Amino acid sequence: MITRQSELLRVLNEIVDVLPSPQWVALVDANGLVLACVPEEPPIHQDRISAMAAVSEMNASRVVKEIDGGQLRFSIIAGSSRQLLTLSLVEGCLLSIGLGPGVSARSTFGPLSKKVPELLETLNRRFTRQS
Repeated sequence: MITRQSELLRVLNEIVDVLPSPQWVALVDANGLVLACVPEEPPIHQDRISAMAAVSEMNASRVVKEIDGGQLRFSIIAGSSRQLLTLSLVEGCLLSIGLGPGVSARSTFGPLSKKVPELLETLNRRFTRQS
């Protein structure tokens, strides 16, 4: 049976396949819950991924508001060992992507522009229970 969870995981796996070696791709909701994550056991615990996504979105939203920059689209936090790319998808839904230090975040935008619409469609689709 096809469920919302199975479809979210399918799309996230496709995103993993088109990005340059992501360490994780996670969908996080407004309550800080990981709705789906690939791989299932990322190098950073899923609780930390959801917390980082929420904090980066909150801080980036504040900065965008302060600079009168419009609606937040994404934020990038880069360290010497890892990067966090957080995309604001729809109200209360974030896509968290862990990238290696040498990956250009811009190199992810083309592939993501092809897969994010499918992810949004999956989030909005009604799934019915089959008896």
